[in-house]
Amino acid sequence: MTNVVTEIGGLNFKGNVVDHEWFNYITFSNGKPHIVAIMVLSEIVYWYRPTVIRDEYTGKVTYKKKFKSDKLQKSYQQLAETFGFSKLQVKRACDLLVDMNLIVIEFRTIIVNEITLNNVMFVEPKVSEIKSISSMYQQVEEDPIDFEVKRVVTSKSGTSSHESNEAPDFKVKTNTEITTKNTTENVSSSSSIFSFYENNFGILNSFIAESISQWVNDTSEELVQAAMERALKHQKKWNYAEGILKQWVNKNIRTLADVNAAEIEFKNKGKKGEKNNAGVRKNSSFIEKYDFE
Repeated sequence: MTNVVTEIGGLNFKGNVVDHEWFNYITFSNGKPHIVAIMVLSEIVYWYRPTVIRDEYTGKVTYKKKFKSDKLQKSYQQLAETFGFSKLQVKRACDLLVDMNLIVIEFRTIIVNEITLNNVMFVEPKVSEIKSISSMYQQVEEDPIDFEVKRVVTSKSGTSSHESNEAPDFKVKTNTEITTKNTTENVSSSSSIFSFYENNFGILNSFIAESISQWVNDTSEELVQAAMERALKHQKKWNYAEGILKQWVNKNIRTLADVNAAEIEFKNKGKKGEKNNAGVRKNSSFIEKYDFE
């Protein structure tokens, strides 16, 4: 092993754990991973993982939970601030996790220092459901040629996970379509676009990851990568690529073929304009006339 591999192997990390299989299951309707929901679930699971305490004299191991109440008290706003997401993004992510029966959300009225607080949000993970979508607990059978993972499909049917009769309106201040055809190809595809960003633009933070995921969901991965490539050509950043995507959507450009056709049309107009002394450069790009920053 190289020195770097050895050194990394000696590091002990603390914090959230994301199971790779979650990218297969927690997705948008088109099968692309729902990054916000995955990160929110990892945060909830972290808080429910007990702290291990070993007595220095007897060596006896005991476990202690990280929170005081019977369930974890976390608001949409607190979860949003943890990762830099918006409150609405987290609300939608939590709704998805509830629909998938991965978590239970309950809104309570509590009294703190003789003050009554309404709509206090408590959240609890569904252990059996989370276990069924995690890689360590998949049923694997050996094939003469390859190994195939049998995935357990998480159904959206069943009773509501909210213990309260009705959740508060999202506008009320709180105090604190799922696909069943999720393949390895979907995970590899999404990982590919993130890798492309990191290899060409640098560190991928959660905000940009969510933005990229949304654009892939709304358009396609090949279109998002094409926009990034054009941003790189002009030595620009992600916001420039996002501006290109907005322009394409406004012009109803949905495929690479549409992009190529639009660029050819723009160049042809430029050449025609030159003949009429319109002052358009011969090699003008379809993108160059826009400033997205």
